[in-house]
Amino acid sequence: MTDHLAERPGPHVSVTWYGQAGFRLAAGDSRVLIDPFLTDRADRRYPPPAVAADFPDITLVLCTHEHVDHMDLPFLRKFCAVNPSARIVLPAPVIEVAVSGGLDAERLVGAVPGEELTDGDVTVHPVPALHGLGGDKPVVYEFAPDGGPVRFLGYAVQVGGVRFFHAGDGLVYPELPAAVSALAPDVLMIPINGRDHMREANGIVGNMNETEASWLCSQVDPAYVIPMHYDAIASNTGDPGHFTSLVRESGASTTVLVPARASTFTLALP
Repeated sequence: MTDHLAERPGPHVSVTWYGQAGFRLAAGDSRVLIDPFLTDRADRRYPPPAVAADFPDITLVLCTHEHVDHMDLPFLRKFCAVNPSARIVLPAPVIEVAVSGGLDAERLVGAVPGEELTDGDVTVHPVPALHGLGGDKPVVYEFAPDGGPVRFLGYAVQVGGVRFFHAGDGLVYPELPAAVSALAPDVLMIPINGRDHMREANGIVGNMNETEASWLCSQVDPAYVIPMHYDAIASNTGDPGHFTSLVRESGASTTVLVPARASTFTLALP
């Protein structure tokens, strides 16, 4: 699908969702790829809808944290082979993991909460995400292991005159509604896969559920919200229809967008 961006007079961005938390945002000369998860794996519910060769024009990559469905190192190694210039932003403590995984340190940019990043006409504001730590240990939710530097982030991204907030993986915590509201996003991208005792007993972490996500949406009141992180892995799904109903019931004026995977659309502001 081709978007004729130049024909639209107001702020507008071409948006493509690749499943899970992966998005491409395009406006002007900027092409931003967020949390691409495009490696074929046994635990995927569907084949990857794109490959590295589809992204030679990307100007900036944002990874919210080190887990494979957000920082997909096999994909990123292939991406770097076809795209020689785009910088890759990731939480500063995760740079060592990325370098060990085969990425060139010269292309990596460490993100720190509260420190704005710029790339051309794109601005990025990192915000801490409260994320689960599990694996072979009981699940706990922290900003970083052992109280270290923040290892999990959400990103407020301004491109094409439109402000997005991509929440990465995370839960609601007391400071989050005010922190996100202060960034005044036009579009909220938010996980809805939830968590439960059974998954946590097996070391599987989760995120906010549909109810928590809709509540955060009502507090922030963006023009649009896109639910994410509910479709790619069988043990970690959510219900976008239920989320949509909850947003409507909350009385928020927000429009819920549930895009088809790998189908590009233009998101425009008045």
